[in-house]
Amino acid sequence: MPIKCIKCGVISRRKKVSTTGNYVCDDCKQHEQVIISLYEQAKEEFSDKSKNLEHLDIYEILKNVYFIVQRNPKLSIYSTIIKELLEAFATKGLKEIDYDELWRRTKSTRNILKILKSLEDSGIIKIESPDKITRIIKPAPILENFANTYNIHKTKEHARIRVAAVLTMYALLHELYQLAKAKTREDIEQQFGPHSPKAPWVATMFLWTKRVSDSTVKKTFTEEEIRKFFAKRGLSSITISNYISALKATNPHSVQQYVENVQPDGKNGIKFIVRDEIINTLERLYSERVRESDRT
Repeated sequence: MPIKCIKCGVISRRKKVSTTGNYVCDDCKQHEQVIISLYEQAKEEFSDKSKNLEHLDIYEILKNVYFIVQRNPKLSIYSTIIKELLEAFATKGLKEIDYDELWRRTKSTRNILKILKSLEDSGIIKIESPDKITRIIKPAPILENFANTYNIHKTKEHARIRVAAVLTMYALLHELYQLAKAKTREDIEQQFGPHSPKAPWVATMFLWTKRVSDSTVKKTFTEEEIRKFFAKRGLSSITISNYISALKATNPHSVQQYVENVQPDGKNGIKFIVRDEIINTLERLYSERVRESDRT
């Protein structure tokens, strides 16, 4: 009987698959390692005040997939919250903000407390409760480091946008880390409820893990390949089209520079060529962190 992967949704028709309902496909197992490795490296390096954030490999990797948040209305809340935090703690120089005020400013229909708890776990903020009613939000080391970088670019709006984009992607990377660590369908439902980060999980699996996980590095992919990969895992046609449009629209002024060039490929087809720097960085990160875990 066909069974779906609990993380990406791909259907397995192999005969020897566990029927416990907690099947995880091989692609997701590889991606789990990559996400755990990248998140742990990001948290370590972004917390270090001696580091120049903009010179870090992980900073570059996160910046160049920001479009998966930009083009997804369900994930825009992360971008909104990060922008409000940077406005409060970088631009205005506040020491703390009230939770209720932040909620009002996000104009979100969602209760953002669960997201803020995730930001606290990832080292971006601290949440303090001086009494049973009040919640106060303060910057943690990672937000302080990003706020400093944000302030360096006071007169450069595009640079500030990039800083906010990377911090947003780091916040989302923590969600993907939680999904990577989940072992059962119940774990996922308990952690995320109806808001599992499936679309960014599948997108980063294609854009990161599938580029370097095999013996042959895949520097190019076609529009047909990306459509098939996403559709096979149940992403909506709107989400798929949004991601492909973002990749096609890459230009010297866009936040992300994942794609170096776009070329015709057969009848009305498109071939995407990934920047060498992205492939090299992914290879380096994958070799240093993920393959090390294979030896332990």
